[in-house]
Amino acid sequence: MRVLGVDFGLRQLGLALSDSDGSLATPLRSLRLSTVRDAPAAVAAVALEVEAAAVVVGVPLGLEGEESRPEVRRVERFAKALRKESGLPVHLIDESLSSREAEERSGRGDRGARARRAASGDAVHAAAAAVILQRWLDRPRTRRGEERP
Repeated sequence: MRVLGVDFGLRQLGLALSDSDGSLATPLRSLRLSTVRDAPAAVAAVALEVEAAAVVVGVPLGLEGEESRPEVRRVERFAKALRKESGLPVHLIDESLSSREAEERSGRGDRGARARRAASGDAVHAAAAAVILQRWLDRPRTRRGEERP
């Protein structure tokens, strides 16, 4: 079963795809959006193209697990719209530090914050999506529901 992972952003989405066994996540690509309203249809189209059976979306809960931040509500609205647009199960998982982990894996993590932001391109967003998806794949199957982490 292939699963699509999403690192949600207002201007850019990172996408990753699992292998057919659902055990290994790989960066797929990034999508640049003219408006965030295009995101559900764009991701649904990719999910159809890659024959994904489900989608995992990272939620920016933060280190304290805060759920009321505007970013969290934005991602939840996106996930709901994606579920409606694609007809697929959409699972939410904490994405805390996924971009940082992706930068470190790519060798960009040893730079200062400004240099990291400047170098943050399509590959980092897709790599962050792979980190998010891998975290979900590594969970025991009993914890892979839509409940909060």
